[in-house]
Amino acid sequence: MSESSLRVTTPVKILLGVLFVADAGFGAALALGLLRGLSPWLIGGAYAATVLIAVLAFRASRARELKRGFDGLRDLTISDEGIRLPAGTLSTRLVPWGQIADISTRRSARFGDGYVRDALWLDLVTGGGIESSVQRYTPRGRLEPAPPQRRQFEQTAILAPALFDAVVERLRKELRHRQLHAQLRSTRLREY
Repeated sequence: MSESSLRVTTPVKILLGVLFVADAGFGAALALGLLRGLSPWLIGGAYAATVLIAVLAFRASRARELKRGFDGLRDLTISDEGIRLPAGTLSTRLVPWGQIADISTRRSARFGDGYVRDALWLDLVTGGGIESSVQRYTPRGRLEPAPPQRRQFEQTAILAPALFDAVVERLRKELRHRQLHAQLRSTRLREY
């Protein structure tokens, strides 16, 4: 799900319904001749204002309908084998713990809705990196457009900054735990 989701929040649905009923009532009153002395500019301005309010409310509602919070983390799973994350539109990839050197945040490269954000990356022991679909929320006014030639997968999970940082820290702790466990196991095997 991207930021351009077609869902609308309930308060905005109520506001849109009230504006629609008000415009319909105003239009009916005009058609029946109950409001004869009004200027066409006043009538047009009233309709334009209600349409503008409806459009702004709709856009604000859509911007809030992101995969946020824990709902957005369904794409990223941790197991004893490693971390499973989206690898494309309908595929996932399991990265074994032994191949992960660190968890870091860098600018998004493949996932997103046409904008560049901070994303969670798995740094590999080979020197490469794998981008996850988990990204940090950035207000629309601060977003940079992604380069046009960049391939995009829109299944991005956009988290609030505090939750994003907590997820990164939790994954780093899990990775350190797994690395220490592997070192301890290899030390025990060498002793015997």
